[in-house]
Amino acid sequence: MRIFLDSGDLDEVREAVSWGVVEGVTTNPTLIREAISRRPGADLAGYVEELLRAAGPGRPVSLEVMGTRSADMVREALRLYEGFNPVAGNVVVKVPVNTRGVEDGDLEGVRAIRELSSSGVPVNATLIMTPGQAALAALAGARYVSPFLGRVDDHVRSALGISFSKGDYLNVRSLRIWLESRAASGDRAAADVNSGILGGSELVAAIRRTFDVQGLRAEIIAASIRNPRQAEESLEAGAHVVTAPLGVILGMLRHPKTEEGVRIFAEDARRANYGELFGAK
Repeated sequence: MRIFLDSGDLDEVREAVSWGVVEGVTTNPTLIREAISRRPGADLAGYVEELLRAAGPGRPVSLEVMGTRSADMVREALRLYEGFNPVAGNVVVKVPVNTRGVEDGDLEGVRAIRELSSSGVPVNATLIMTPGQAALAALAGARYVSPFLGRVDDHVRSALGISFSKGDYLNVRSLRIWLESRAASGDRAAADVNSGILGGSELVAAIRRTFDVQGLRAEIIAASIRNPRQAEESLEAGAHVVTAPLGVILGMLRHPKTEEGVRIFAEDARRANYGELFGAK
């Protein structure tokens, strides 16, 4: 398993890398825009170069295209890879698996992934919401596939009329029990929500099972992580990588009983003059 930082903030990247446990970075246009907005006068290309250097060689940094047609995405991806990869040798290009919603067809993303992968450009297929999307992206040659757990959770809750805030944890096990009880009462619509995948952690598990059974080699990056429990469930479900904001990664380290134990041990050590073991006077 690996942990990536989901951020476009240079200071956050530097801090996270200094910990020694963060092994990559994912960005998107929104994260870069937010970071640049806090640095008036910053040069965008120069900023991206600093970001790549801060991550360092061997830590992949995903940079996203902005086009929605395959030809545009390929052109932009090559510009990103050829222009920025020499900085630290760590550029991965993010390509949406499907650009329907802007384009009429479904194949623009897969076509771009295939062409780029065939040219040796490492691709992170992004905005994955189903096992089928992940499988097709992997077949097209994507090095990484990024299921968006938080957005899947949002979709399921919205479909069921469940109110939520962005950072709320969705207990998929409890939700499944509730839906199964409704289905047993004759509510067939309840059983068909989101094709039976009720949350992001289930999506990761389904993709991992599919990849293992079919021998697909793309790595699964659990993305759109909103809270520490979601990150932990992703690892449990078989994600190769979890990419999360700085606050979520820090949250994975925290527990009130850990904090309580540290306080108790520190006080007991003081009372026992435990520092004498380390040469303290």
